[in-house]
Amino acid sequence: MLCSRGFQSSLSPLMDFYWPVRSLWPEVRPLLSQRDLLQRNLLEVKSSLDLMAKLQQHIFEELDNVPSSLTIQPVSYKLDKEGESFALTLDAKDFSPEELSVKQVGRKLKVSGKTEKKLDDGEGSYSYRCQEFRQELYLPEGVNPETVTCSLAHDGKLHIQAPKNPLSGEKEVAERVFRQELYLPEGVNPETVTCSLAHDGKLHIQAPKNPLSGEEEVAERVVPINCSLDVETPQFLTKTEGSITDTQKKQENSVSHED
Repeated sequence: MLCSRGFQSSLSPLMDFYWPVRSLWPEVRPLLSQRDLLQRNLLEVKSSLDLMAKLQQHIFEELDNVPSSLTIQPVSYKLDKEGESFALTLDAKDFSPEELSVKQVGRKLKVSGKTEKKLDDGEGSYSYRCQEFRQELYLPEGVNPETVTCSLAHDGKLHIQAPKNPLSGEKEVAERVFRQELYLPEGVNPETVTCSLAHDGKLHIQAPKNPLSGEEEVAERVVPINCSLDVETPQFLTKTEGSITDTQKKQENSVSHED
């Protein structure tokens, strides 16, 4: 009894501090309750983790169904470059004027458009629809790049036009210039000079000689060029040819007298 009393007296301060005085056995139940509470909390955490995993998987599935943020899709167009003008028509009804771009670099034409729209399914979820197109081409020969115009019609058609040069079919040739200067000989009247272009491309400049060659020089005169296809080259009798003819006539007369 003394031992039991001594044991109780030695533990009584601790028991007074940690436990009620009446009994030890019923007060063990709070330890079991804390263990149960800990297990219950662990189960709730596990359940929350499972729920978060399912929610994350659901979010990923929803994101997979959302279209990509950027898709490059061609748009229908009509090109006419065989007529009197160059014309390019594109179907841009899904784009606003601010979403379209037309650039020109030399003879290269760049047309592009980009739009982004938010679509709501009416059930609290939404998605984005993005569309973009690019079109590049070169202006044909005969079209001046400075004359290109662009307009957007009410039906959403983008019209790009430019007139053609009517002389675009001719080949470019290098410019050639020639110059020849000479003085008319004595006995040639400058007022009688004529000029003509023959079928073979030869330019004929002619003038008869005047036996009175002592005239003074006159002012410069522009000689018109006759481009008629029928050009006859006049023949002029020179002084030498005339003297030879007279000599032949004298010889013929002398022979006739001898006979």
